[in-house]
Amino acid sequence: MQFGIKDEEFIRGKVPMTKAEIRAMVMVKAAIQPGDIVADIGAGTGSLSIEAALCCPKGAVYSIERNPEGIELIRKNAEKFGCRNIHTIAGTAPEAMEGLPKMDVIIIGGSSGNMHEILDRCEALLAPGGRIILTAVTVETTGEVVKEFADRPFELEGFEMQINRLRKLGRYHLYDPMSPIFIFTAIKH
Repeated sequence: MQFGIKDEEFIRGKVPMTKAEIRAMVMVKAAIQPGDIVADIGAGTGSLSIEAALCCPKGAVYSIERNPEGIELIRKNAEKFGCRNIHTIAGTAPEAMEGLPKMDVIIIGGSSGNMHEILDRCEALLAPGGRIILTAVTVETTGEVVKEFADRPFELEGFEMQINRLRKLGRYHLYDPMSPIFIFTAIKH
């Protein structure tokens, strides 16, 4: 499976989207198998949901998004990429997580200030060996994640990525930096 579908391939609006290089690394860390059940919390345009759904054709992806424009973009992108295994849930986590089946992988791209409650729900939904992949773009979220996992039954690891794309300017190529992002992987004991 090749990860990191080109950003231009997705139908986009004003909703933030995880960029291709970051999606590729999130998918590597998620290690999604063909029959896995996955949740994408704060799914935005659905770019990670699409990549996840392509990895688990015999499984399912539950995309949770509170923004109505995002919900519509997830549906349009799922249709464009032929992902019939995506179930879109309009709402805010953790309330929107009620009724979800047991999960193999949970991707968290946004918490709307509900990190503690979301992680409580994730802990209940994941079997031993289940994985949470969490991205953080602010220092505050990074610190909150480290603190939140201090007393939970998870093995936590993380790293920061800084991506520079090349941008042509005349006969030169400039570095075009993207904001750094911290990627956490938490595996349940």
